[in-house]
Amino acid sequence: MHHTPPPAAARLAALFALLCAALAVPGVSGGTAHAAIGTVVTLGFDDGVKDQFTNARPLLQAHHMHGTFYINSGQTNLTNYMTQADIAALASDGDEIGGHTVDHADLTTLSSDDAEREVCNDRVTLLGWGFAVKNFAYPYGSENDAAEQIARDCGYNSARSVGGVVSPGSCDGCGYAETIPPADKYNMQTPDSIKADTSLSALKSLVTNAERHGGGWVQLVFHHVCDACTDTYSVSPSTLSDFLDWLAPRSLIGTTVKTVDQVIGGAQQPPVNGPPLNPPTHGNLVQNPSLESASNGLPACFQYGGYGTNTYTWTRSTDAHTGSYSQQLDVTALSSGDRKLVTKQDANTCAPVATPGHVYNASAWYKGSWAPDVQVKLTLYYRTSAGTWAYWTSGPALPATGTWTKTPAFTTPAVPAGATGLSVGVSLAGVGTIYTDDYDITDPANP
Repeated sequence: MHHTPPPAAARLAALFALLCAALAVPGVSGGTAHAAIGTVVTLGFDDGVKDQFTNARPLLQAHHMHGTFYINSGQTNLTNYMTQADIAALASDGDEIGGHTVDHADLTTLSSDDAEREVCNDRVTLLGWGFAVKNFAYPYGSENDAAEQIARDCGYNSARSVGGVVSPGSCDGCGYAETIPPADKYNMQTPDSIKADTSLSALKSLVTNAERHGGGWVQLVFHHVCDACTDTYSVSPSTLSDFLDWLAPRSLIGTTVKTVDQVIGGAQQPPVNGPPLNPPTHGNLVQNPSLESASNGLPACFQYGGYGTNTYTWTRSTDAHTGSYSQQLDVTALSSGDRKLVTKQDANTCAPVATPGHVYNASAWYKGSWAPDVQVKLTLYYRTSAGTWAYWTSGPALPATGTWTKTPAFTTPAVPAGATGLSVGVSLAGVGTIYTDDYDITDPANP
């Protein structure tokens, strides 16, 4: 005999069916799978780029969610990065602030001392700014046993890699989520970084796959949050918003959003300073001054610099002043800003140590062609006591020349109080071609 359920039971059954359909709970209608209870999602944001503050923060606030933001202290306050005030606003919202090295360095490529400086000094700076910094993310997800030990020694409660958890198009046979607690909390696994071609459905599948396979911890790794980004590692605000809309009600089936600290826990460890710097203190303080050592065309202990809207090409040239190589820069279009090769602005042994109150002599050799109204100058920067880099001073405008020429003698002002490092480069602020070689910074007080 068929029995009609009482009206109250029928309403409950209908509401349950509607909830299951809305949440796409697997296995409700005839399947063998079942929804897992205890899936945790962490919204992680790497590198401290400005568009995370501008675009991701309002979305987190609107959805009453909190993320974990991994910050490179040495990039804070620079163009296109968050300011210290931005980071403080995130912390005030309830978001977690984590460490990500001073300069976004690949720790596996550094000496032990350099890696310790990158990890420890980043955390020391962030703690000094008043943030509770307990957890770390390896830049590029690049780690090894030595890097894991450094994360421990620098006082972190956990450290996160990237990858190792299955995502669309990723590895076969990987797990669908990190365990809670993690099997190795200094090598926590995540899906691959979210990219511009990661669809909304792919984002959802990272969560539902974990739910279908026993739950666990899904740490999502975001970088840029912006529309029409040129960076591969980006997500549009609309896609992120739609994902959070979908994610929020899944708390009804046991899928929650937590920061890393809410999962890992543990007390905040005291700050640990990295080893002291030991670069040259006499003679030319620039490392690899003749640009002879390089990786993928970029001279060791140098970096490409610049800002604004312009089109440019870098080339490792055999037209050298001394040695075998120089660096060639071609700017083919420029409506704003400049481009330059500068000595590496890091917390490692590459950056010459600055002595506050001292003056320095700076020079480089150059040649090239550009219009008379194009500004080409020797440009210097200093590292602040907080570990960030600031523009300091520039030399006189340089004329175009077809032969190798040394920049005019330039003596800096006295190094500001609190400065800890120096950087020099040659900037090209217009269309033209320039070759540079043989960079030099000397301290007349320590010849």
